[in-house]
Amino acid sequence: MDLCVEFNFSAGHSLPDYNGPCCRFHGHNYKLVVTVGGKPDPKSGMIIDFEELRRIVTEEALKPVDHQNLNDFLPNPTAENIITFLWAKLRMSLPGLKELKLYETPEYWIVYRGD
Repeated sequence: MDLCVEFNFSAGHSLPDYNGPCCRFHGHNYKLVVTVGGKPDPKSGMIIDFEELRRIVTEEALKPVDHQNLNDFLPNPTAENIITFLWAKLRMSLPGLKELKLYETPEYWIVYRGD
């Protein structure tokens, strides 16, 4: 069974090695979907409480990136590198973390399953 929660954050970045407009500083309103898999706890009936998941993701992953210049801590902040960074921030705090889906725009997104 999978439980998913959607988050939003805003951040700016530039892609220094990219030959195109994204080499200039710009920003995105990102959407992050976090998926946790598992079996519901027999007592609570939940895989994880939605609010607990929201608290962990906000504290561990979103606070470091929201309204930040991603180049300050990611030398090449592509969608691939951003989602890998977010996974590393969450994997120890979220047992059962199964998938992250990061939308840079409504048309462009990346999925990461820790592989």
